[in-house]
Formats: sequence, structure tokens, C-alpha cells
Amino acid sequence: MTSSHPDIPARGKAGIGAVVGMFDGVHLGHQFLIERLIEESARRDLTPGIFTFPRHPLSVIAPSKAPGLLTEPEEKLSLLANAGIPAKQVGFMVFDDTLRGMSAESFMRMLHDRYRVRFILRGFNNRFGTERSLTPGDYKRIASANGIELVDAASFCHKEESHGLPVSSSRIRHALAEGAIEEATLMLGRPYRISGTVVAGKHLGHTIGFPTANLRLPHSTKLTPADGVYICRAVINGQKFRAMVNIGTRPTIDGINRLRSIEAHIIDFDEDIYGQSMSLDFFHRMRPEKRFPSISELAHQLDSDRRVTLDYPMRF
Repeated sequence: MTSSHPDIPARGKAGIGAVVGMFDGVHLGHQFLIERLIEESARRDLTPGIFTFPRHPLSVIAPSKAPGLLTEPEEKLSLLANAGIPAKQVGFMVFDDTLRGMSAESFMRMLHDRYRVRFILRGFNNRFGTERSLTPGDYKRIASANGIELVDAASFCHKEESHGLPVSSSRIRHALAEGAIEEATLMLGRPYRISGTVVAGKHLGHTIGFPTANLRLPHSTKLTPADGVYICRAVINGQKFRAMVNIGTRPTIDGINRLRSIEAHIIDFDEDIYGQSMSLDFFHRMRPEKRFPSISELAHQLDSDRRVTLDYPMRF
């Protein structure tokens, strides 16, 4: 599916109704935009389609400034399908030098001629093309000159959100970086998830009564929440378990040999899952990671963390 020239089938009689954007997280604001795209496309007898990117454009423009991703491409496709846009109607565009150098007019002409895009719903504050100073009126004028109707979508603010700020991927990333899990959950409309493979660790957890599954992420670009101890839901082979998860450098055990790891103590679970896939859904940050004076004091704290995790009102 990923290519410089995405293949979106024009099933509607009149072509494609499109949204262009990163769609990282497929959060409530994105879902709001997709709902409107589906409605507006149906009104015009168009097939709703999304043009997106497998990697953040900043990874090409300024790699050192590229943010961690909330959703990798496979996860994004699944979430978009849940929102009403099946994978066959999603086109991944590689942000290469050709695309990077396109003006807004060249880009919209390409969408019109190559993909039969006849309608664009422009997301809140979304920009495309090399020009940085185009106004909403400019975008509409350029689109019309190239046979496209362009409509600007309103921003989406969650009714429970504070400060009246729009839901955005950057705000979710900031919340996760601060360990503000509930805030991120509110904007995503679901718990934040990381997925990977269970790999062997040092097995020290067994010696203090808290065996852990060490998670290795398949993509280095996936954003992990701030270091700390979390209440999570572990998903293994479709089964769900409560888990307490440590993200960090394990200072009590590893001392100065500080490599960052993701370790999950899965409650009431004792199976060999090395090499298997596991997902972790984040619900609450219990505390920051800290160094304890002794292993016994660490074990005492983990016992307290376990009780808190068991009492947490988690919705399965």
C-alpha cells in the first residue's frame, strides 16, 4: 500500500472526496473529521478517501525534530477502518523530494488528475504545498481552479477538555511525555497502546515475587510514555489481564547500567510467552520511577502497586 503514488479506488460515480493529513493517533478530532468526510462525500456521490503518510514529514525535513509516532502505519490502518475508512481507501504517500517541492496548486492538480479527487475537506489548521502564507480563501481559489471543491472543517474540542483547546496529536504527545495518561485517553477516545514482542530479561523479578514480561517495540519511532510505573491492560492472544508496568532504567536493580526498558508484571498470569506478541493499554500513572535503598523496599513498594492496580476501576 505504501508508495509514492497511493492507489485509492474511485468507486463513486464522480470520483474521490479526500482528506489529506498525518492522522497520527486517529484521535477524536480525526474521527470527527472522518465522520464529516463520509457525510459530505455521500452527498456528492464520492468515495471517501484519506491521503496520509507512513512517517512524519519532519523525519525528512528536520529528522532531529521529528516527534515519536502515536500510531505506526499498520495500527493507523486498523484505526481508520474502525472509523469508517477501509484500508483500500487509504493512500500512503511517501514524503520524498518531489512531494516536498510541490506547491499547493501542483499538489491539488496531481490529486485531481491522478486520483480523481473532486472534493477536499481541509482539516483544522492543515496546510499542504510549499507556500506557508496561504489563507483559507487562497486554498479554495486554487482548488476551484483545478476542478476541486474545498471546504474547511471546524476544529474539534472535547466537551470535557479544559482550556477549550482543540484536540491534536501534538497535545496528546505532550500529555504522554508528562505521564498525563488520563488527559491523553480523553483526547484519543481510548487508552494509548504500545505493542511488541516479549523478550527475555534478567529474570530478577522472579526472585522477589514479581516476574515481568519485557516488551521490545518493533519500531524505534513509536512514542512511549514518560518513565514511571503504570496501571495497564495487557493483551495477549486476545486475552486481557491487569498489569503494572515499569518504563525506565530500573535504578534499584541496574545501578549505573541504565538501559531503558518496558517491563510488565501481569497479575494472576504465569505462562511462558517469550517470542509472543503483547499489547499494553495505559490507564494511569501511579508514580515516577525511583531508586530504593534495598531490594526488599522495592518489593514492598511493588506489593503496594499491585494492590492499587487490582483496585483500579478499569473498563475491559
